[in-house]
Amino acid sequence: MATTKPIPGPAVDTLTQGERLLLWSFRAWVSGAGHRPMVMREFGRTFPADDAGPAIRALDRSVAAIAGHARRAIVHHPVCGQQVTPDERVVLALFAAVQAERVELAVRLARWLVRPAGVTPLVAAAAALAFAMIENDLDLPERPAPRPERAVSPAAVALPS
Repeated sequence: MATTKPIPGPAVDTLTQGERLLLWSFRAWVSGAGHRPMVMREFGRTFPADDAGPAIRALDRSVAAIAGHARRAIVHHPVCGQQVTPDERVVLALFAAVQAERVELAVRLARWLVRPAGVTPLVAAAAALAFAMIENDLDLPERPAPRPERAVSPAAVALPS
């Protein structure tokens, strides 16, 4: 049985409620169809009935843009992981940049994750979910994202290509 070392990063318990929801939802969605009903239930509790469906679709489009256009394997922890990988930090920073209306920063962060054809779909999908989060008092603070040259080598789980 192969083992991997945890990827060092900030602890999940240091994140805001909005960051934890986004991170958990991202991890669960990319972990496969078996985890998706949990995300749908949580979004149903978190967002008003009219907003839950569009928020889920925005999450799905965000993950699809990353998975379909990823420059490399995007590393994430399992749903229950207690640390945040550098790639997960970039995802959180991208959504926070969109919430702060810092489109240029969001585009730069998207370019780190995806090839050029995926930048616009990723930023657009992130905007839809990020603004739904704002409407429900789930603000995402701007935090520094890791620089590519400082990123830790992949050691855990990667999005399927």
